[in-house]
Amino acid sequence: MNREKTQVEAEKTVLSRFPLVMFLVLIVLSIVCTFLARGDGPAAGEAAVTRWISNNSLFFVDFFASISDPLLTDLSAPIVFTLLVLIVWRLWGRYPAVILGLAGAFTGLTRIGDLVHRPRPTSTGEWIEYSFGNGGYPSGHVIFSVLIFGTIWILSTRYTSVLVSKLIGLGFLAIVVLTCWSRVSELEHWPLDVVGGLFISSAALILINFTNKVLPNLISESSSLRQLLGLDKEV
Repeated sequence: MNREKTQVEAEKTVLSRFPLVMFLVLIVLSIVCTFLARGDGPAAGEAAVTRWISNNSLFFVDFFASISDPLLTDLSAPIVFTLLVLIVWRLWGRYPAVILGLAGAFTGLTRIGDLVHRPRPTSTGEWIEYSFGNGGYPSGHVIFSVLIFGTIWILSTRYTSVLVSKLIGLGFLAIVVLTCWSRVSELEHWPLDVVGGLFISSAALILINFTNKVLPNLISESSSLRQLLGLDKEV
């Protein structure tokens, strides 16, 4: 009996440390990708991969891109994000909306593109000189998709049924995969821009998930902040 209990406790310890290990691994990978992205040209094989993806894109990927691209521009993305926050607030309450708002703040990671000075591919998949304000690393669409829709999925695991949460999770994965592929197939980004965006935003998503779990426990039961965030209604 004691042996089984010890084994269970050991498994719980491993599981509790897994997010931290994944976070550190993703940070290291993000740094590696960022250094690679600072080169004077595409990474080895990157140009060939970009052209292959562009030439072999499926029709439903192009259709997805035609819908998603206009919704995630610098002007429209804040509007889409605001609508999603309001929907989450209406369905699940103030605290989930605050967590989603925090995820939105992390999308500012897309602004490191001008620090890396990495140009986007041309319409023929060629490398050109960097022009200020047109940085391609990391992909903003990928970071937005992972952080915003990933946070909605995380929240759904608590505020919806198991079935609905699984459907939202599948939708989240589909959006991320289609976004990653379409950003390259549409020649808006190099593969390294997409991979770097995945690593960076996934690390940030782990932080969002951690905050979502621990923040309620850090706020005193008597604090007015609990009521402000709607935590007084939490079961």
